[in-house]
Amino acid sequence: MGIDWEQRKRPLKMMYIFFLMMYFVVLFMLYFNQTAVLYNGANNFESDTAVHIRMAVVDGYYHSLAAFVYLFFAKIVRFEAALMLIATLLAILTVGAIPLTAKLVRDVLKRSGVELYDPLIWVIAFAGNILIAFYVKAANRAHYIGYQSPNMWHNSTYTFMRFFAILTMIVFLKLYDDYKDKVSVGKWLLFTLLLTVTTGFKASFLTVFAPVLAIVLIRDLCRKTKFWNVFFMALSVVPPMAVMVLQSIVLSGTDGSNGYAIKPFAALSMRGDHPKAALILSVLFPVILLLAHIKDFYKDKYYFWSLVMWAVGFVEVFFFIETGERALDSNFMWGYSISLFFLFVSSMIKMFKDLFVEKTSIVVKIICCVAAAALVWHVVSGINYLTILYSGVTYFA
Repeated sequence: MGIDWEQRKRPLKMMYIFFLMMYFVVLFMLYFNQTAVLYNGANNFESDTAVHIRMAVVDGYYHSLAAFVYLFFAKIVRFEAALMLIATLLAILTVGAIPLTAKLVRDVLKRSGVELYDPLIWVIAFAGNILIAFYVKAANRAHYIGYQSPNMWHNSTYTFMRFFAILTMIVFLKLYDDYKDKVSVGKWLLFTLLLTVTTGFKASFLTVFAPVLAIVLIRDLCRKTKFWNVFFMALSVVPPMAVMVLQSIVLSGTDGSNGYAIKPFAALSMRGDHPKAALILSVLFPVILLLAHIKDFYKDKYYFWSLVMWAVGFVEVFFFIETGERALDSNFMWGYSISLFFLFVSSMIKMFKDLFVEKTSIVVKIICCVAAAALVWHVVSGINYLTILYSGVTYFA
């Protein structure tokens, strides 16, 4: 007697929806408490979000599209109500990133000619949006500061960027499917718009995505793809680059002192107890899985792209550091964080394919099991850190 997987999927789908709803409630309360410090004067629930709102509404400092969102809310309702609207929007974006991630996973699997059971896709989406670094107290006492994590709940511009970055990747895959024969103007415009909007919220995604796109397009050109098709695709980064330049001017500092310098490992070692150990623990699951594919990682196009993006993000945060007023902000970390997000998601896809779809050796399956165990602790670490934030403790904890 066979198992009715569709029937079994129904209660799991209800659990999926219930979890999304509960997660939204938790996030709304967290984000509202983080923003409410602006009017109640509390000294807990420390976050970058409150700083971003104050910069936009009080100081008139518009360094991100998020600033205009906050200013709009502050103009249409009283300040306390505006904070509630902001908290609601941030909760929607954070929760909304989960079904968007599931959509991205399905699209990647479809293009790879592979099917996965829906609950496994939901696991990838949930885990990808809640995991952080593999927390080991002996390596770094703080749960977030000192590590590098793909998820955080204290920075509003990253919340905006991650949501739109996932959406941008979904549209990019659709555009890339056909561009070698004919570039769809509609898809190209949508992709360019989304990439520009994403950059407007935070330029960090562009800094890791644009180099990967350049590598992909150069490779396609070498493989005889039409020059004008490649050129047209390359033009998609021009508007977002213009936005990034504009942001750089705004962020140049009140005295014009802000700039960039090459200082290897400075940003990664700026905070934390044992930076080298924290660096490895921050990416432990993908690195373990990579051991199973050290000879063939380039054969899976989407997995390879995520590895290249991760490498680009790592090179940027390893070598570069800001100077002037922003010297201690470690802003190159944001690009590395979003590259980690896509690396973790693609690595989970690869792991489940190895375990349940493709014929792999016993060695590969053993490595996958070890990687899965590491992944569980990445997720547990994320849930634990979210609980700490929810209790009102600073994100430096």
